[in-house]
Amino acid sequence: MTRWFGGRCVPLVMLLLVLVPFATAEAQNDDRLNRVDPEVGLSSVERDYADMDARYAREGVQRDIAQVRRIAIGQSQDALQGALGPAAVEHDDGSFEYHLSLPLTRQDRLICQYRVFFDDQDKVASAVWRRPQCADLVLEPPQ
Repeated sequence: MTRWFGGRCVPLVMLLLVLVPFATAEAQNDDRLNRVDPEVGLSSVERDYADMDARYAREGVQRDIAQVRRIAIGQSQDALQGALGPAAVEHDDGSFEYHLSLPLTRQDRLICQYRVFFDDQDKVASAVWRRPQCADLVLEPPQ
């Protein structure tokens, strides 16, 4: 047992020490782009009239998951709009709110609200989803 730890474990530990900082940086980047906070001040969606069926109350611009995954910390507003299109709402603080229709299954789509915040140089600083299901779709490994 001592020989196994002494002979094979040291290279494995060294490899982990090299790779862990990269994994942590990637996770932090994902966290800043895919936080979930329904209270962050996203716009409310209301039905136009009381007897309107709830499934028609929300609309979103169709986008693929790959387009959302192109969003990166430090990205310019032009690059962001190149990936997602124009924002549905531009907030007073300069942040952009998107209403995205993302593929849930081959036939079903999920309407997601996504708010992107910028730093003082108008570069992407962070972003927030209203619903955890939307963040999960983007964070799920590509198939």
